[in-house]
Amino acid sequence: MGDTRRHLERKLGRKMSHDEFFMGTHIRKKAPVDPTRWVEDRAETTHGRYKINLEEYTQSLPLNEQGERPPISDEEEKRIWLSTVGGPKKGIAYGLSDKSFRRYRAGLQGIGTSAQGETIDSSAISSMEEKIAKLTAELEETKAREKKNFDTLQGHLERRDKQFDLLQGQLANLLACGAFPIPRSPPPSPPAGDEGSRTLHEDGAT
Repeated sequence: MGDTRRHLERKLGRKMSHDEFFMGTHIRKKAPVDPTRWVEDRAETTHGRYKINLEEYTQSLPLNEQGERPPISDEEEKRIWLSTVGGPKKGIAYGLSDKSFRRYRAGLQGIGTSAQGETIDSSAISSMEEKIAKLTAELEETKAREKKNFDTLQGHLERRDKQFDLLQGQLANLLACGAFPIPRSPPPSPPAGDEGSRTLHEDGAT
């Protein structure tokens, strides 16, 4: 995976973020290329959660003198990624190469972590998890509500169609039985000139 990243960065002409690299290796490459088609559902779900966690962490950083938030380092990106995927399992972390994970773990062991840093990270992660859980619950609630509304509307439409078919059948039966005779139009009246001529002719005959 390390060689793959170097190859992609050479093509891009710059260093890639972990987000870019993950998308570059987990989006389907078969033509036509579709940036929304992932190689598996887990990749799409994990990437979505990671983007939310990354944004939450970025917004929690204090502004610098220029009024901007500092860029996130590779180590911070990997830490947020590990938090998103639930940490490593048997020394392997989903979406991270073994080399990247070992480098990140060695960096943590070399630098160490202060109690204050642990408290901040723990608080930030806890806040992220709560917001993710809340957003997930709201999404499920919205889906359930929309499904209920759709089912209700579909039921109304089906009942209306049945009523229409029933009335149409009843009307056809009544017309077939002659219950409602179709009125015929009266014969057209003769023109006024013809009627006067006929009257004079009759008077002359008498």
